Amino acid sequence: MPEIATSLAAVSEALEAVRAAEAELERARRSLRTALRAAHRAGASYSLLGRLAGLSRQRVAQLIGRR
Repeated sequence: MPEIATSLAAVSEALEAVRAAEAELERARRSLRTALRAAHRAGASYSLLGRLAGLSRQRVAQLIGRR
């Protein structure tokens, strides 16, 4: 039985790590959208921002449009 308890604890720890990573990823995505909006307001085109970020200009437009 101790083996099951150890395995369940490992699952719980891994799940918590995934949740923390997903929360950090969402914060990073919000930061990217904020930076894209600011750069676009400053005059950068969707095309330029897309090349910089490795995204299509259409995807940049979608990200900038989201709130």
